Amino acid sequence: MLRNLVAKLKPLGKSQIFWCVLGATICLVWMGTLKETEHPDYADASQYIGSAINIAKHGVVNDGLHAPNEPVVPSISREPGYPLLLSVVFQLDDSLDKITRDCLYKGGCGTEPYVLGKWTNRLLIVAAGFVMFFAVRGITGSPFAAVFGGMHIWLNHQAHKNHDYMISDPLALFLASLLVFSIVWAWKKSNPVAWIFPAAVFVSLTFTKAVYIYFLPLALIAGLIITILGKSTWRSSLSNLLVFAFVAITPILLWMDRNHDITGRYQFTDSRGGIALSTRVVFNDMDFVDYLAAFTYWTRGAGDGWAEDLFPPEVVQPFGWYEENGYYLRGQLGFGKRVNEIVETEGLTRVEAADKAEKELKDAILLHPIKHIATTLPLIYRGIWIDEFAVITFPSFIMLLVYALKRRQTVLLAVLLPSLFSLVFYATFSLNVARYQMTALPGFSIAFAFFAVWVRGKAHNWSSSRRCTSAKEKKNA
Repeated sequence: MLRNLVAKLKPLGKSQIFWCVLGATICLVWMGTLKETEHPDYADASQYIGSAINIAKHGVVNDGLHAPNEPVVPSISREPGYPLLLSVVFQLDDSLDKITRDCLYKGGCGTEPYVLGKWTNRLLIVAAGFVMFFAVRGITGSPFAAVFGGMHIWLNHQAHKNHDYMISDPLALFLASLLVFSIVWAWKKSNPVAWIFPAAVFVSLTFTKAVYIYFLPLALIAGLIITILGKSTWRSSLSNLLVFAFVAITPILLWMDRNHDITGRYQFTDSRGGIALSTRVVFNDMDFVDYLAAFTYWTRGAGDGWAEDLFPPEVVQPFGWYEENGYYLRGQLGFGKRVNEIVETEGLTRVEAADKAEKELKDAILLHPIKHIATTLPLIYRGIWIDEFAVITFPSFIMLLVYALKRRQTVLLAVLLPSLFSLVFYATFSLNVARYQMTALPGFSIAFAFFAVWVRGKAHNWSSSRRCTSAKEKKNA
C-alpha cells in the first residue's frame, strides 16, 4: 500500500512536493500563532457540541444536552454531519466527561475539552489545500497552477481565524473542495459508477451545510442541459446524471422521512429559515445612501472607519452588530416578536405562527423583487472578504465564469457552480457574514490558480519582448 502511494506521488516531482509541504506547514504554524478564543462552544457551537455528545453517548441526533435522569430521544436538529465527526473526536480523549450541561449553557466549558476538535479543524483546512492542489492539477494539467490552487487555501489567513470554534465551516470547506476534485475525477471516467463519488461527497456537504439541498435541483438542471447539448454523448451523460441523482437524493429523502416521523413535517433540519430571512429582509429598508455605506462599511479592515468618515452617524450606526435599532438585532429579534404577535392575536400554535411569519417575509421579497436583487449585491460583497486575496480572486472568479460560458467549458462551469451558488444563495436569503462563504473558497482557489497562470504568461511575453527589443538594438548598433 505504501509502495502504491509513493508511486502516485512520484509524478508530482520534488518541486511540487516541496511547495505543498511548505504551504501546509506555514498554514499550521500560522493557525498555531493565532490568539485562541476563550469560548470555543459559544452560540451555534453549543448546538453542534450537544448533538455530538448525544451521538457519542446515546447514538441519537439531538442537539440539546439533558439532565442525567431525562431520556434522550431523536429530534429535529442542525445538520448532523459535523456533530458526527465531533462525536468521534470527543471519544479519542476524555472530552465527553469534561463537557456537561451545566457548563455548556452557562458561560461555556473552557478550552481544554476542545483541543482535539481544534486540531481536527486545522487538519481539515490543511487537507482542503491538498485537495484543491489535485483538483486544479486535474482541471488545468499545470503543476504551476496546482501549487497556486493549494497555496490559496494554505495562505488564506483570513479564512483560518475562526478555526478554533466548534462550528462546521472547516469541514464544509474540505467537503466543498472534495466536491470539486470528485467532479473533475468522475468527468474523466467513462463508467457512470464513477459518479457515485461526487454524489456521496455532495450528500456529505448537504448534511454539513443544509443550504446545499437547494443547489441539488440547479445541479440536476445544469446536468440535463449538458446532456441535451452533448448530442453524440447524451446516452453516457444521461447515465452519469441518473447515477448522481439517485445517490444524492436518496439519503436526503430518507433523512426527511426520519424527521417526518418525529414532527409530522417533511423538513431537512430545524426551522431556522424564518430567522435567516428576517435578518436578510431588513436590508431591503436601505435607501441609496445606506446602500453606498454598506459597500464601504463591509470592506474588510478599514471599512467601518471609512464609513464613519464619509457618512453621518445615523447611517453608519445601524450596521453595528448590537445596535438597538441596527439591522442585525431588528432582523434577529423581529421574527420572534412577529411570531408572538400572531400567536396572541390569531390564536395559532407557534409552529403555525412561524410558518405565517415566514410567508410574510417571502411575500415582502416577492412584492419588491428588484430592490431585493439590488440589495443582494452589497451582501455578496460582504461575504467575499472571507478570502484573504478577495481583491484578486473575486474579479478573477467572475471573469473565469464568463470565459467558461463563452467557450462552453463544461467541466470548468461544473466546478465553479457550487461556489457561485454559495455566493448568491447566502446573500439572497441571509445576512451573509463572511464565514458563510467558506464554501465559496474552492471556486476562488481555482480562479487564483488561473490568475497566476495568466500573470506568468504576461510576464513571459513581456520578457520575450524585452529580449527581442534588446537584440534588435544590439544589431542596429
